Amino acid sequence: MNNKAVLHLINEFAPVVAFFVTAQLFSFYTATAVLMTSTVAALIAGWLLERRLPVLPIISGVFVFISGFITICYKTPDALIVADSLYYFLMGTTILAGLFFKLNILKSIFDSTFAMYDEGWNILAARWILIFLLAAAANETARFTLSPEEWINFKVLKIITITAFGIYQFTLSKRYRIPEESNTWGFRHC
Repeated sequence: MNNKAVLHLINEFAPVVAFFVTAQLFSFYTATAVLMTSTVAALIAGWLLERRLPVLPIISGVFVFISGFITICYKTPDALIVADSLYYFLMGTTILAGLFFKLNILKSIFDSTFAMYDEGWNILAARWILIFLLAAAANETARFTLSPEEWINFKVLKIITITAFGIYQFTLSKRYRIPEESNTWGFRHC
């Protein structure tokens, strides 16, 4: 893994780690403020590293900032927790709607990175629809059964699970890769 990839991973996970650590030491509301601040810092760092901002971190950042603001101003943890459910639900249904209209959104976003046959892209989309909708349902279950502090632990576990799921998808890109356009794992040749 090159230095740029390591910096990207740190940038991606730093806000959640900061949120988790702050929640263990202080309050849910302090942790929410740290999550908002570190998310903005991560977006700025992403811009400085790449000179561009990918769509998904921007969407995630907007959700964090708006729901975090409501959570802190109105002292209601549910705003941040529901926003998490809404984010995953909208991601899943957006990919599903795209397939309904014969547009594979994941292919549109990641085709410049991965060279896969359409069958692979469709399987990938179906898998992400399922994981996003399951994450939304699990988050709502957690909202009704856990305290806000316990939910933070659940959120970290959920992110680890989704990350592991995402890594597992490399087996799919490997299986459905277009050999003349990609390496063994389906990454496009530079």
